[in-house]
Amino acid sequence: MVLQYYVVENATGKQIEIDIELATNEDLTSTKEKWQSDWTSEFIRDPKLEKYAAKTDAGEIVALGAYREDDHGISVFIANIEAHPESNPTISTVRKYAGIGRMMIAYGIQLSIDSGHGGIVTFEAKTDELYDHYIKDFHAVPIFQPHSGGPKLLMLADEGAQEIFSTYLS
Repeated sequence: MVLQYYVVENATGKQIEIDIELATNEDLTSTKEKWQSDWTSEFIRDPKLEKYAAKTDAGEIVALGAYREDDHGISVFIANIEAHPESNPTISTVRKYAGIGRMMIAYGIQLSIDSGHGGIVTFEAKTDELYDHYIKDFHAVPIFQPHSGGPKLLMLADEGAQEIFSTYLS
């Protein structure tokens, strides 16, 4: 089996192959004024976070992701994922690429497998709409809420994680 990440170009329906690699300072700095999040912020600069850039063969940054081992050492926590502004549904009404969130979660699952956590990932839903989307479409499971009224935490494991990850195996 071969692992190949991809996104779908909305204009053509074509699958665009994506390479995911450690983000460089140049990658993070290039997002400073255009992206929704400041990927040079103190939060993202946390040395516990591993930052990755998802790029096309031409070097276009499609997404960024920040991951770390969770506080209990049982999963990989996805601290932040963000699509390029042209594909970010909170910024653009017509998105250039689709499938970015699923791909970046799948990469978190890969990191979890590689680090001996069995493909278990945890993450926060930034909005109620995303919370419902992750449960319905990704089969994520709600887990405890550390702060009343705070972000809703979810977990992907077992069949749910396998279903997402296997999307990129051929």
